[in-house]
Amino acid sequence: MIDFIRFDYRGTVDFGFKTYVVFGEETESNYQGCMIYASSTKELREMLRGVDGLIGVMSERVEVNRYAVMRKKVDVLLDFPGRKLDYPTFKLAREKDVLIEVSLSTLMCFEGWRRVNYLDELRTMFRVINKFDTPFILTSGAENIYGMRKKSQIYHVFDFLGADVERAKFWAERLYRRLYDDSYIMDGVEIL
Repeated sequence: MIDFIRFDYRGTVDFGFKTYVVFGEETESNYQGCMIYASSTKELREMLRGVDGLIGVMSERVEVNRYAVMRKKVDVLLDFPGRKLDYPTFKLAREKDVLIEVSLSTLMCFEGWRRVNYLDELRTMFRVINKFDTPFILTSGAENIYGMRKKSQIYHVFDFLGADVERAKFWAERLYRRLYDDSYIMDGVEIL
């Protein structure tokens, strides 16, 4: 349904997604997301004051990610190689309806034993996500055209690692409706 990317994609190649959310660069052809990188809770609080739209937070610190989940403005915790999440963050993300992004580009940036360790972390993460039914989205997380992948490829890789792909499709469809459907208010409530 929706792919989160870090550059403005205007290509004609169909990767199987309805739309793209661009975090980072300015875009005119796709939906613009706001990416916030914070190293402390104070810095995050200050950066959240003047922003609107779909807001994604990146942080290497567990306490900042946990604090971001508790903020009403934050919609997604973005994936990158240094991200750290703990058990309570997944539980809070479910309660506060914040998406956790799991991207293929993060997996592909590791090599050797670091990739093996990250695969083990992903398997554990998917078990915790399934336990709490935490909202999550599977994306390419591409930083350029060479990082783009078809939706089916992304889903096959993460299905192999234990992700509930049908649940990920549900959360992606829900986000798509929230962004583009004017009659959608929340689950079970629509304007007729």
